[in-house]
Amino acid sequence: MTLFPVPQKQKRLLLFFLTLTCGGCSLADILTGVETEYSVTRNTDDTATTDYLKTILDERIAEKTKTLSDEPETRAQQEKYIEQSMSGDLLKALHAKGYYAAKIKYQDKAAPFSGSYEIDYGPQFTISDITTSPELYLDQLPPELLTKGMALEAETVLTAQSVLARTIQKDRCYFSLNVQNQVYLDQNRHQGKVNFAVDAGKEGNFSTLTFTGNESVKDSYLRKLVTWREGDCFRREKLEDFKTALLQSGLFSRADTILPEEPAEDGTIPVTIDLRERAHRSVSAGLTYYSDEGAGGILGWEHRNFFGSAEKLKAELSLSMLKQSLALDFSKPYFIRKDQNLSISTVLQRQDTDAYEEFGLTGGVALSRNFTKYLSGSTGIDLTLTRIDDKTDESSKTYGLISFPQTIAYDTRDDKLDPHKGWNLSGTAEPFFDALGESSPFFKTQVTGSGYLSLGESVVFASKLGIGNIWGTSLDDVPATERFYAGGGGSVRGFGYQEIGPQKDGDPTGGSSLVNFSFELRSKFTEKFGGVAFVDGASVTEESAPEFKNIAIGAGLGVRYYTDFGPLRFDLATPLTQKEDLDQHYQIYISIGQAF
Repeated sequence: MTLFPVPQKQKRLLLFFLTLTCGGCSLADILTGVETEYSVTRNTDDTATTDYLKTILDERIAEKTKTLSDEPETRAQQEKYIEQSMSGDLLKALHAKGYYAAKIKYQDKAAPFSGSYEIDYGPQFTISDITTSPELYLDQLPPELLTKGMALEAETVLTAQSVLARTIQKDRCYFSLNVQNQVYLDQNRHQGKVNFAVDAGKEGNFSTLTFTGNESVKDSYLRKLVTWREGDCFRREKLEDFKTALLQSGLFSRADTILPEEPAEDGTIPVTIDLRERAHRSVSAGLTYYSDEGAGGILGWEHRNFFGSAEKLKAELSLSMLKQSLALDFSKPYFIRKDQNLSISTVLQRQDTDAYEEFGLTGGVALSRNFTKYLSGSTGIDLTLTRIDDKTDESSKTYGLISFPQTIAYDTRDDKLDPHKGWNLSGTAEPFFDALGESSPFFKTQVTGSGYLSLGESVVFASKLGIGNIWGTSLDDVPATERFYAGGGGSVRGFGYQEIGPQKDGDPTGGSSLVNFSFELRSKFTEKFGGVAFVDGASVTEESAPEFKNIAIGAGLGVRYYTDFGPLRFDLATPLTQKEDLDQHYQIYISIGQAF
Protein backbone atom coordinates (compact mmCIF):
# COMPACT_ATOMS: atom_id res chain seq x y z
CA MET A 1 0.00 0.00 0.00
CA THR A 2 1.24 3.52 -0.81
CA LEU A 3 -0.13 6.43 1.21
CA PHE A 4 0.11 10.05 0.09
CA PRO A 5 0.66 12.62 2.88
CA VAL A 6 -1.75 15.52 2.46
CA PRO A 7 -0.87 19.05 3.66
CA GLN A 8 -3.00 20.25 6.56
CA LYS A 9 -4.33 23.08 4.39
CA GLN A 10 -5.72 20.57 1.90
CA LYS A 11 -7.29 18.55 4.72
CA ARG A 12 -8.93 21.64 6.10
CA LEU A 13 -10.08 23.33 2.91
CA LEU A 14 -10.80 20.41 0.62
CA LEU A 15 -11.51 17.45 2.88
CA PHE A 16 -9.79 15.33 0.30
CA PHE A 17 -7.44 12.36 0.62
CA LEU A 18 -5.61 10.15 -1.83
CA THR A 19 -4.72 6.50 -1.30
CA LEU A 20 -3.12 4.17 -3.83
CA THR A 21 -3.57 0.50 -3.13
CA CYS A 22 -3.34 -2.78 -4.95
CA GLY A 23 -6.83 -3.93 -4.08
CA GLY A 24 -8.67 -0.78 -3.05
CA CYS A 25 -8.33 0.05 0.68
CA SER A 26 -10.46 2.70 2.40
CA LEU A 27 -8.94 5.28 4.72
CA ALA A 28 -12.20 6.98 5.61
CA ASP A 29 -11.46 6.56 9.30
CA ILE A 30 -8.34 8.77 9.01
CA LEU A 31 -10.26 11.88 8.01
CA THR A 32 -13.65 12.25 9.64
CA GLY A 33 -16.41 12.59 7.08
CA VAL A 34 -14.18 11.93 4.07
CA GLU A 35 -14.77 8.66 2.24
CA THR A 36 -12.95 9.37 -1.00
CA GLU A 37 -10.55 6.64 -2.01
CA TYR A 38 -8.45 5.94 -5.09
CA SER A 39 -7.62 2.39 -6.11
CA VAL A 40 -4.86 1.31 -8.48
CA THR A 41 -5.06 -2.19 -9.84
CA ARG A 42 -1.51 -2.45 -11.19
CA ASN A 43 1.87 -0.74 -11.57
CA THR A 44 1.89 0.41 -7.96
CA ASP A 45 5.69 0.24 -7.98
CA ASP A 46 5.84 3.32 -10.24
CA THR A 47 6.25 5.81 -7.40
CA ALA A 48 7.16 8.67 -9.74
CA THR A 49 3.81 8.45 -11.52
CA THR A 50 1.81 8.04 -8.31
CA ASP A 51 3.51 11.14 -6.87
CA TYR A 52 2.71 12.97 -10.10
CA LEU A 53 -0.96 11.96 -9.80
CA LYS A 54 -1.08 13.30 -6.28
CA THR A 55 0.30 16.65 -7.43
CA ILE A 56 -2.26 16.83 -10.24
CA LEU A 57 -5.10 16.05 -7.81
CA ASP A 58 -3.96 18.61 -5.24
CA GLU A 59 -3.59 21.36 -7.83
CA ARG A 60 -6.78 20.65 -9.78
CA ILE A 61 -9.03 20.30 -6.75
CA ALA A 62 -7.59 23.43 -5.10
CA GLU A 63 -8.19 25.35 -8.32
CA LYS A 64 -11.68 24.02 -9.02
CA THR A 65 -13.06 24.49 -5.50
CA LYS A 66 -12.13 28.19 -5.29
CA THR A 67 -15.39 29.32 -6.87
CA LEU A 68 -17.92 26.96 -5.29
CA SER A 69 -21.34 28.57 -4.96
CA ASP A 70 -22.97 29.27 -1.59
CA GLU A 71 -26.35 28.20 -3.00
CA PRO A 72 -26.85 24.52 -1.99
CA GLU A 73 -28.33 23.22 -5.26
CA THR A 74 -25.77 24.96 -7.47
CA ARG A 75 -22.95 23.90 -5.15
CA ALA A 76 -24.03 20.24 -5.32
CA GLN A 77 -23.95 20.36 -9.12
CA GLN A 78 -20.50 21.96 -9.06
CA GLU A 79 -19.17 19.30 -6.67
CA LYS A 80 -20.47 16.48 -8.88
CA TYR A 81 -18.91 18.08 -11.97
CA ILE A 82 -15.54 18.42 -10.21
CA GLU A 83 -15.59 14.77 -9.14
CA GLN A 84 -16.39 13.56 -12.63
CA SER A 85 -14.02 15.92 -14.45
CA MET A 86 -11.15 14.67 -12.29
CA SER A 87 -11.24 11.43 -14.29
CA GLY A 88 -10.23 13.36 -17.40
CA ASP A 89 -7.46 15.18 -15.53
CA LEU A 90 -6.08 11.90 -14.15
CA LEU A 91 -6.21 10.29 -17.58
CA LYS A 92 -4.27 13.18 -19.14
CA ALA A 93 -1.69 12.85 -16.38
CA LEU A 94 -1.31 9.12 -17.07
CA HIS A 95 -0.90 9.78 -20.81
CA ALA A 96 1.83 12.30 -20.01
CA LYS A 97 3.70 9.53 -18.18
CA GLY A 98 3.36 7.09 -21.10
CA TYR A 99 0.32 5.09 -19.94
CA TYR A 100 -1.76 5.49 -23.10
CA ALA A 101 -3.88 2.41 -22.42
CA ALA A 102 -4.87 3.49 -18.91
CA LYS A 103 -8.50 3.25 -17.83
CA ILE A 104 -10.30 5.09 -15.05
CA LYS A 105 -13.64 4.17 -13.52
CA TYR A 106 -15.39 6.53 -11.14
CA GLN A 107 -18.07 5.40 -8.70
CA ASP A 108 -19.92 8.20 -6.95
CA LYS A 109 -21.20 8.23 -3.37
CA ALA A 110 -23.85 10.37 -1.73
CA ALA A 111 -21.65 12.59 0.44
CA PRO A 112 -19.83 15.55 -1.16
CA PHE A 113 -16.35 14.72 -2.43
CA SER A 114 -16.77 11.03 -1.78
CA GLY A 115 -16.39 8.25 -4.27
CA SER A 116 -13.87 5.91 -5.80
CA TYR A 117 -11.52 6.26 -8.77
CA GLU A 118 -10.37 2.82 -9.84
CA ILE A 119 -7.32 3.24 -12.06
CA ASP A 120 -5.83 0.61 -14.32
CA TYR A 121 -2.48 1.94 -15.52
CA GLY A 122 -2.02 -0.61 -18.24
CA PRO A 123 1.46 -1.03 -19.77
CA GLN A 124 3.80 1.95 -20.07
CA PHE A 125 4.51 2.74 -23.73
CA THR A 126 8.13 2.97 -24.88
CA ILE A 127 9.84 4.75 -27.78
CA SER A 128 10.25 2.53 -30.85
CA ASP A 129 11.89 5.00 -33.24
CA ILE A 130 13.09 8.63 -33.41
CA THR A 131 13.09 10.63 -36.65
CA THR A 132 13.08 14.19 -37.93
CA SER A 133 11.63 15.66 -41.07
CA PRO A 134 13.66 16.69 -42.96
CA GLU A 135 16.11 13.96 -41.96
CA LEU A 136 19.11 16.31 -42.01
CA TYR A 137 18.17 17.65 -38.56
CA LEU A 138 18.41 14.25 -36.83
CA ASP A 139 22.14 14.69 -36.20
CA GLN A 140 21.43 17.89 -34.25
CA LEU A 141 19.32 16.06 -31.66
CA PRO A 142 21.58 15.08 -28.73
CA PRO A 143 21.33 11.25 -28.51
CA GLU A 144 21.26 11.19 -24.73
CA LEU A 145 17.93 13.02 -24.64
CA LEU A 146 15.90 10.37 -26.46
CA THR A 147 16.78 6.73 -27.10
CA LYS A 148 14.84 3.73 -28.28
CA GLY A 149 13.30 1.78 -25.42
CA MET A 150 12.85 4.81 -23.15
CA ALA A 151 9.47 5.45 -21.55
CA LEU A 152 7.33 7.61 -23.83
CA GLU A 153 6.86 10.49 -21.39
CA ALA A 154 5.62 13.91 -22.52
CA GLU A 155 8.20 15.86 -20.50
CA THR A 156 11.10 13.98 -22.13
CA VAL A 157 9.74 14.55 -25.63
CA LEU A 158 9.07 18.25 -25.03
CA THR A 159 12.56 18.75 -23.59
CA ALA A 160 14.09 17.13 -26.66
CA GLN A 161 11.92 19.34 -28.89
CA SER A 162 13.10 22.51 -27.13
CA VAL A 163 16.77 21.48 -27.24
CA LEU A 164 16.50 20.62 -30.94
CA ALA A 165 15.01 24.04 -31.73
CA ARG A 166 17.79 25.85 -29.85
CA THR A 167 20.48 23.72 -31.49
CA ILE A 168 19.13 24.39 -34.99
CA GLN A 169 18.88 28.13 -34.33
CA LYS A 170 22.29 28.37 -32.64
CA ASP A 171 24.41 29.07 -35.73
CA ARG A 172 21.65 30.20 -38.11
CA CYS A 173 19.55 33.35 -38.49
CA TYR A 174 16.12 31.90 -39.27
CA PHE A 175 13.36 34.50 -39.43
CA SER A 176 10.90 31.82 -38.38
CA LEU A 177 11.54 28.38 -36.96
CA ASN A 178 8.86 25.96 -35.87
CA VAL A 179 9.63 22.55 -34.36
CA GLN A 180 6.71 20.28 -33.51
CA ASN A 181 6.61 16.72 -32.17
CA GLN A 182 4.47 14.04 -33.80
CA VAL A 183 3.86 10.80 -31.87
CA TYR A 184 2.48 7.73 -33.62
CA LEU A 185 1.22 5.05 -31.21
CA ASP A 186 1.19 1.30 -31.80
CA GLN A 187 -1.50 0.07 -29.40
CA ASN A 188 -0.70 -3.61 -30.05
CA ARG A 189 3.01 -3.35 -29.22
CA HIS A 190 2.56 -0.57 -26.65
CA GLN A 191 5.14 1.57 -28.41
CA GLY A 192 5.31 4.97 -30.03
CA LYS A 193 7.34 6.52 -32.84
CA VAL A 194 8.51 10.10 -32.23
CA ASN A 195 9.05 12.45 -35.17
CA PHE A 196 10.11 16.09 -34.96
CA ALA A 197 8.79 18.17 -37.87
CA VAL A 198 11.06 21.15 -38.55
CA ASP A 199 9.80 24.15 -40.53
CA ALA A 200 12.68 26.60 -41.04
CA GLY A 201 12.02 29.85 -42.86
CA LYS A 202 14.42 32.22 -44.57
CA GLU A 203 17.45 33.58 -42.76
CA GLY A 204 17.90 37.29 -42.09
CA ASN A 205 19.64 40.01 -40.08
CA PHE A 206 18.37 42.88 -37.94
CA SER A 207 17.93 46.04 -39.99
CA THR A 208 16.52 49.44 -39.03
CA LEU A 209 14.75 49.83 -35.68
CA THR A 210 11.83 52.27 -35.47
CA PHE A 211 9.72 53.36 -32.48
CA THR A 212 6.17 54.64 -32.61
CA GLY A 213 3.85 55.80 -29.82
CA ASN A 214 6.61 57.15 -27.54
CA GLU A 215 5.34 60.68 -27.11
CA SER A 216 7.62 61.84 -24.28
CA VAL A 217 10.25 59.10 -23.95
CA LYS A 218 13.27 59.84 -26.13
CA ASP A 219 14.44 57.42 -28.82
CA SER A 220 17.99 57.83 -27.56
CA TYR A 221 17.03 56.28 -24.22
CA LEU A 222 15.10 53.42 -25.83
CA ARG A 223 18.06 52.50 -28.03
CA LYS A 224 20.21 52.07 -24.92
CA LEU A 225 18.00 49.13 -23.96
CA VAL A 226 18.54 47.34 -27.27
CA THR A 227 20.72 44.22 -27.03
CA TRP A 228 21.56 43.89 -30.75
CA ARG A 229 23.13 45.97 -33.47
CA GLU A 230 22.07 46.54 -37.05
CA GLY A 231 23.38 43.63 -39.12
CA ASP A 232 23.35 41.13 -36.24
CA CYS A 233 21.82 37.69 -36.76
CA PHE A 234 18.04 37.81 -36.27
CA ARG A 235 16.90 36.31 -32.97
CA ARG A 236 13.29 36.41 -31.79
CA GLU A 237 14.35 35.84 -28.19
CA LYS A 238 16.28 39.14 -28.33
CA LEU A 239 13.06 40.89 -29.35
CA GLU A 240 11.20 39.33 -26.43
CA ASP A 241 13.96 40.33 -23.99
CA PHE A 242 13.83 43.88 -25.34
CA LYS A 243 10.05 44.08 -24.93
CA THR A 244 10.39 42.78 -21.35
CA ALA A 245 12.97 45.48 -20.57
CA LEU A 246 10.65 48.16 -21.97
CA LEU A 247 7.72 47.02 -19.82
CA GLN A 248 9.90 46.63 -16.71
CA SER A 249 11.05 50.24 -17.07
CA GLY A 250 7.61 51.26 -15.81
CA LEU A 251 7.23 53.78 -18.63
CA PHE A 252 5.01 51.71 -20.94
CA SER A 253 1.79 49.76 -20.62
CA ARG A 254 2.24 47.99 -23.95
CA ALA A 255 5.04 47.15 -26.38
CA ASP A 256 4.11 45.42 -29.66
CA THR A 257 6.53 44.16 -32.30
CA ILE A 258 5.76 44.79 -35.98
CA LEU A 259 7.73 42.62 -38.44
CA PRO A 260 7.49 42.02 -42.19
CA GLU A 261 6.02 38.76 -43.43
CA GLU A 262 9.50 37.59 -44.46
CA PRO A 263 13.02 39.03 -44.86
CA ALA A 264 13.77 41.30 -47.81
CA GLU A 265 15.70 40.01 -50.81
CA ASP A 266 18.98 41.11 -49.22
CA GLY A 267 18.05 39.34 -45.98
CA THR A 268 17.39 42.49 -43.93
CA ILE A 269 14.56 42.55 -41.37
CA PRO A 270 13.32 46.00 -40.25
CA VAL A 271 11.74 46.09 -36.78
CA THR A 272 9.09 48.50 -35.51
CA ILE A 273 8.16 48.70 -31.81
CA ASP A 274 4.72 50.21 -31.20
CA LEU A 275 4.54 51.64 -27.67
CA ARG A 276 1.86 52.92 -25.33
CA GLU A 277 3.13 55.15 -22.54
CA ARG A 278 1.90 54.94 -18.98
CA ALA A 279 1.25 57.98 -16.80
CA HIS A 280 4.65 59.18 -15.63
CA ARG A 281 3.49 61.08 -12.55
CA SER A 282 1.95 59.59 -9.43
CA VAL A 283 1.05 60.58 -5.89
CA SER A 284 1.33 58.18 -2.96
CA ALA A 285 0.21 58.31 0.65
CA GLY A 286 0.59 56.02 3.63
CA LEU A 287 -0.22 55.88 7.32
CA THR A 288 1.62 54.15 10.14
CA TYR A 289 1.06 53.68 13.83
CA TYR A 290 3.66 52.42 16.30
CA SER A 291 2.63 52.57 19.94
CA ASP A 292 6.16 53.71 20.90
CA GLU A 293 6.39 56.37 18.16
CA GLY A 294 2.77 57.34 17.71
CA ALA A 295 0.91 57.94 14.47
CA GLY A 296 2.76 58.77 11.28
CA GLY A 297 2.09 59.59 7.68
CA ILE A 298 3.93 59.66 4.36
CA LEU A 299 3.00 61.76 1.34
CA GLY A 300 4.96 61.31 -1.87
CA TRP A 301 5.09 62.60 -5.44
CA GLU A 302 7.06 60.96 -8.24
CA HIS A 303 7.90 61.72 -11.87
CA ARG A 304 9.38 58.70 -13.67
CA ASN A 305 10.45 60.44 -16.90
CA PHE A 306 11.60 63.89 -15.83
CA PHE A 307 13.89 64.70 -18.76
CA GLY A 308 12.59 62.10 -21.21
CA SER A 309 15.15 59.36 -20.50
CA ALA A 310 13.57 57.58 -17.52
CA GLU A 311 15.04 60.01 -14.99
CA LYS A 312 13.14 59.72 -11.72
CA LEU A 313 12.40 62.66 -9.42
CA LYS A 314 10.76 61.85 -6.10
CA ALA A 315 9.66 64.10 -3.25
CA GLU A 316 8.51 62.62 0.05
CA LEU A 317 7.18 64.24 3.21
CA SER A 318 7.31 61.99 6.29
CA LEU A 319 5.73 63.01 9.60
CA SER A 320 5.57 61.24 12.95
CA MET A 321 5.72 62.15 16.61
CA LEU A 322 9.49 61.49 16.73
CA LYS A 323 10.67 62.31 13.20
CA GLN A 324 9.77 64.78 10.50
CA SER A 325 11.57 64.93 7.16
CA LEU A 326 11.31 66.29 3.64
CA ALA A 327 13.36 64.36 1.09
CA LEU A 328 14.07 65.01 -2.57
CA ASP A 329 15.72 62.30 -4.71
CA PHE A 330 16.79 62.37 -8.35
CA SER A 331 18.13 59.34 -10.23
CA LYS A 332 19.37 58.97 -13.79
CA PRO A 333 19.78 55.51 -15.32
CA TYR A 334 22.46 54.66 -17.91
CA PHE A 335 24.77 57.35 -16.59
CA ILE A 336 27.95 57.22 -18.73
CA ARG A 337 27.53 53.45 -19.13
CA LYS A 338 24.57 51.05 -19.40
CA ASP A 339 24.94 49.36 -16.02
CA GLN A 340 25.44 52.54 -13.99
CA ASN A 341 23.02 54.96 -12.30
CA LEU A 342 23.52 58.42 -10.85
CA SER A 343 21.52 59.51 -7.81
CA ILE A 344 21.37 62.88 -6.06
CA SER A 345 19.51 63.29 -2.79
CA THR A 346 18.83 65.88 -0.15
CA VAL A 347 16.96 65.54 3.17
CA LEU A 348 15.84 68.17 5.65
CA GLN A 349 14.96 66.43 8.91
CA ARG A 350 14.16 66.91 12.57
CA GLN A 351 14.23 64.20 15.25
CA ASP A 352 13.29 64.37 18.92
CA THR A 353 13.98 61.07 20.70
CA ASP A 354 14.87 60.12 24.27
CA ALA A 355 18.53 60.08 23.21
CA TYR A 356 18.89 63.34 21.28
CA GLU A 357 17.21 66.16 19.42
CA GLU A 358 18.46 66.89 15.90
CA PHE A 359 17.81 69.42 13.19
CA GLY A 360 19.88 68.95 10.06
CA LEU A 361 20.29 69.02 6.29
CA THR A 362 21.96 66.18 4.34
CA GLY A 363 22.91 66.09 0.68
CA GLY A 364 24.54 63.26 -1.22
CA VAL A 365 25.68 62.03 -4.61
CA ALA A 366 26.16 58.34 -5.46
CA LEU A 367 27.05 56.13 -8.40
CA SER A 368 25.57 52.64 -8.38
CA ARG A 369 26.42 49.81 -10.73
CA ASN A 370 25.02 46.36 -11.47
CA PHE A 371 27.91 43.92 -11.78
CA THR A 372 25.69 40.90 -12.42
CA LYS A 373 21.98 40.11 -12.30
CA TYR A 374 22.12 39.83 -8.50
CA LEU A 375 25.29 41.70 -7.47
CA SER A 376 25.43 45.48 -7.26
CA GLY A 377 27.48 48.17 -5.53
CA SER A 378 27.67 51.91 -5.02
CA THR A 379 30.07 54.65 -4.01
CA GLY A 380 29.30 58.22 -3.05
CA ILE A 381 29.76 61.22 -0.82
CA ASP A 382 27.36 62.68 1.78
CA LEU A 383 27.51 66.14 3.36
CA THR A 384 25.56 66.74 6.57
CA LEU A 385 25.16 69.97 8.50
CA THR A 386 23.31 69.19 11.70
CA ARG A 387 22.76 70.55 15.20
CA ILE A 388 22.43 67.84 17.86
CA ASP A 389 21.30 68.29 21.47
CA ASP A 390 22.58 65.17 23.28
CA LYS A 391 20.14 64.55 26.14
CA THR A 392 22.48 62.17 28.00
CA ASP A 393 25.16 64.83 28.69
CA GLU A 394 23.07 67.97 27.98
CA SER A 395 25.53 69.14 25.32
CA SER A 396 24.65 70.97 22.12
CA LYS A 397 26.97 70.78 19.11
CA THR A 398 26.87 71.59 15.41
CA TYR A 399 28.58 69.08 13.11
CA GLY A 400 29.68 69.37 9.51
CA LEU A 401 30.00 65.67 8.64
CA ILE A 402 31.57 64.47 5.40
CA SER A 403 31.23 60.74 4.72
CA PHE A 404 31.97 58.37 1.85
CA PRO A 405 29.47 55.46 1.93
CA GLN A 406 30.58 52.34 0.05
CA THR A 407 28.03 49.55 -0.34
CA ILE A 408 27.77 46.15 -1.95
CA ALA A 409 24.62 44.02 -2.20
CA TYR A 410 23.65 40.55 -3.35
CA ASP A 411 19.89 40.20 -3.85
CA THR A 412 18.09 37.13 -5.20
CA ARG A 413 14.65 37.77 -3.67
CA ASP A 414 11.66 36.94 -5.87
CA ASP A 415 9.66 39.92 -4.54
CA LYS A 416 11.05 43.01 -2.81
CA LEU A 417 7.88 43.78 -0.79
CA ASP A 418 6.80 40.22 -0.01
CA PRO A 419 9.64 37.73 -0.70
CA HIS A 420 9.01 33.97 -0.66
CA LYS A 421 12.51 32.76 -1.51
CA GLY A 422 16.02 34.07 -2.03
CA TRP A 423 18.68 36.05 -0.18
CA ASN A 424 19.39 39.72 0.44
CA LEU A 425 22.94 40.34 1.65
CA SER A 426 24.43 43.83 1.99
CA GLY A 427 27.50 45.46 3.47
CA THR A 428 28.30 49.15 4.07
CA ALA A 429 31.60 50.79 4.97
CA GLU A 430 31.54 54.54 5.65
CA PRO A 431 34.39 56.78 6.89
CA PHE A 432 33.32 60.05 8.59
CA PHE A 433 35.12 63.37 8.95
CA ASP A 434 33.87 66.48 10.71
CA ALA A 435 34.71 69.69 8.84
CA LEU A 436 33.79 71.75 11.94
CA GLY A 437 36.10 69.80 14.26
CA GLU A 438 33.50 68.78 16.85
CA SER A 439 34.13 65.05 16.21
CA SER A 440 37.24 63.01 15.51
CA PRO A 441 37.30 60.86 12.35
CA PHE A 442 35.62 57.48 12.74
CA PHE A 443 34.74 54.49 10.57
CA LYS A 444 31.30 52.85 10.53
CA THR A 445 30.58 49.40 9.09
CA GLN A 446 27.40 47.37 8.93
CA VAL A 447 26.62 43.94 7.43
CA THR A 448 23.06 42.63 7.09
CA GLY A 449 21.69 39.42 5.63
CA SER A 450 18.17 38.09 5.25
CA GLY A 451 16.99 34.79 3.81
CA TYR A 452 13.61 33.43 2.76
CA LEU A 453 12.58 29.79 2.48
CA SER A 454 9.25 28.63 1.05
CA LEU A 455 7.88 25.73 3.11
CA GLY A 456 4.88 25.13 0.88
CA GLU A 457 2.39 26.97 -1.22
CA SER A 458 1.53 29.48 1.50
CA VAL A 459 4.17 29.24 4.28
CA VAL A 460 7.46 31.16 4.33
CA PHE A 461 10.26 31.09 6.91
CA ALA A 462 12.15 34.41 6.97
CA SER A 463 15.29 35.24 8.95
CA LYS A 464 17.59 38.24 9.33
CA LEU A 465 20.97 38.85 10.99
CA GLY A 466 22.89 42.11 11.23
CA ILE A 467 26.19 43.26 12.76
CA GLY A 468 27.45 46.85 13.02
CA ASN A 469 30.61 48.53 14.35
CA ILE A 470 32.07 51.99 14.88
CA TRP A 471 35.86 52.22 14.95
CA GLY A 472 38.52 54.92 15.37
CA THR A 473 37.34 57.02 18.29
CA SER A 474 35.55 56.83 21.64
CA LEU A 475 31.77 56.60 21.83
CA ASP A 476 31.49 60.07 23.39
CA ASP A 477 33.25 61.55 20.35
CA VAL A 478 30.73 60.07 17.88
CA PRO A 479 27.66 62.24 17.08
CA ALA A 480 24.60 60.79 18.80
CA THR A 481 22.78 60.37 15.49
CA GLU A 482 25.49 58.04 14.12
CA ARG A 483 25.61 55.66 17.09
CA PHE A 484 23.80 52.33 17.09
CA TYR A 485 20.40 51.90 18.76
CA ALA A 486 17.87 49.07 18.91
CA GLY A 487 14.22 48.65 19.77
CA GLY A 488 11.03 49.49 17.89
CA GLY A 489 9.10 48.40 14.82
CA GLY A 490 12.13 48.24 12.52
CA SER A 491 14.34 46.52 15.09
CA VAL A 492 13.18 44.51 18.11
CA ARG A 493 9.40 44.55 18.31
CA GLY A 494 8.02 44.57 21.84
CA PHE A 495 10.54 47.17 23.04
CA GLY A 496 10.14 50.92 22.69
CA TYR A 497 12.06 52.99 20.16
CA GLN A 498 15.82 53.04 21.04
CA GLU A 499 14.99 51.31 24.35
CA ILE A 500 17.69 48.61 24.05
CA GLY A 501 21.32 49.24 24.97
CA PRO A 502 23.39 51.46 27.28
CA GLN A 503 21.50 54.15 29.17
CA LYS A 504 22.27 57.11 31.40
CA ASP A 505 19.64 58.35 33.82
CA GLY A 506 17.02 56.42 31.86
CA ASP A 507 17.96 57.90 28.46
CA PRO A 508 19.62 55.76 25.75
CA THR A 509 23.23 56.70 24.96
CA GLY A 510 23.65 54.48 21.92
CA GLY A 511 26.57 52.14 21.30
CA SER A 512 29.60 51.41 19.14
CA SER A 513 28.43 47.94 18.17
CA LEU A 514 25.17 46.24 17.29
CA VAL A 515 24.02 42.66 16.83
CA ASN A 516 20.42 42.05 15.81
CA PHE A 517 18.36 39.16 14.46
CA SER A 518 14.78 38.31 13.51
CA PHE A 519 12.87 35.13 12.67
CA GLU A 520 9.40 35.04 11.15
CA LEU A 521 7.04 32.25 10.14
CA ARG A 522 4.60 33.70 7.61
CA SER A 523 1.44 31.88 6.52
CA LYS A 524 -1.16 33.01 4.02
CA PHE A 525 -4.64 31.76 4.99
CA THR A 526 -6.61 33.18 2.06
CA GLU A 527 -5.91 35.32 -1.01
CA LYS A 528 -6.10 38.46 1.15
CA PHE A 529 -5.27 37.47 4.74
CA GLY A 530 -2.26 35.90 6.43
CA GLY A 531 -0.58 35.60 9.80
CA VAL A 532 2.94 35.88 11.22
CA ALA A 533 4.68 34.58 14.33
CA PHE A 534 8.00 36.29 15.05
CA VAL A 535 10.97 36.57 17.41
CA ASP A 536 13.36 39.56 17.36
CA GLY A 537 16.55 40.14 19.31
CA ALA A 538 19.39 42.65 19.61
CA SER A 539 22.39 43.65 21.70
CA VAL A 540 23.93 47.16 21.73
CA THR A 541 27.23 47.70 23.56
CA GLU A 542 29.71 50.54 24.03
CA GLU A 543 32.64 48.44 22.79
CA SER A 544 33.50 48.48 19.08
CA ALA A 545 33.69 44.70 18.83
CA PRO A 546 30.23 43.08 18.81
CA GLU A 547 29.34 41.22 21.99
CA PHE A 548 26.68 38.53 22.12
CA LYS A 549 25.55 39.32 25.65
CA ASN A 550 22.62 41.04 27.33
CA ILE A 551 20.51 40.25 24.28
CA ALA A 552 17.04 41.75 24.43
CA ILE A 553 14.39 39.46 22.93
CA GLY A 554 10.84 40.26 21.90
CA ALA A 555 8.17 38.07 20.32
CA GLY A 556 4.67 38.37 19.02
CA LEU A 557 2.01 37.67 16.43
CA GLY A 558 0.89 39.62 13.41
CA VAL A 559 -1.82 39.83 10.75
CA ARG A 560 -1.21 40.64 7.09
CA TYR A 561 -3.72 42.00 4.60
CA TYR A 562 -2.41 41.57 1.07
CA THR A 563 -3.04 44.33 -1.46
CA ASP A 564 -1.86 44.90 -5.03
CA PHE A 565 0.98 47.15 -3.83
CA GLY A 566 2.12 44.98 -0.90
CA PRO A 567 0.95 43.63 2.45
CA LEU A 568 -0.49 45.81 5.22
CA ARG A 569 1.15 44.87 8.52
CA PHE A 570 -0.39 44.70 12.00
CA ASP A 571 1.93 43.33 14.72
CA LEU A 572 1.46 42.91 18.46
CA ALA A 573 4.66 42.17 20.40
CA THR A 574 5.88 41.81 23.97
CA PRO A 575 9.39 41.71 25.46
CA LEU A 576 10.60 38.33 26.75
CA THR A 577 13.73 39.63 28.53
CA GLN A 578 14.85 42.80 30.34
CA LYS A 579 11.29 43.66 31.31
CA GLU A 580 12.04 45.08 34.75
CA ASP A 581 12.79 48.66 33.70
CA LEU A 582 10.24 48.97 30.91
CA ASP A 583 7.30 51.36 31.09
CA GLN A 584 5.13 49.26 28.77
CA HIS A 585 5.07 45.50 28.26
CA TYR A 586 3.55 45.39 24.79
CA GLN A 587 3.81 47.35 21.55
CA ILE A 588 1.57 47.68 18.47
CA TYR A 589 2.85 48.30 14.94
CA ILE A 590 0.76 49.14 11.86
CA SER A 591 2.49 49.89 8.56
CA ILE A 592 2.94 48.85 4.90
CA GLY A 593 5.19 45.97 3.83
CA GLN A 594 6.74 43.05 5.66
CA ALA A 595 9.03 43.79 8.61
CA PHE A 596 12.02 42.73 6.47
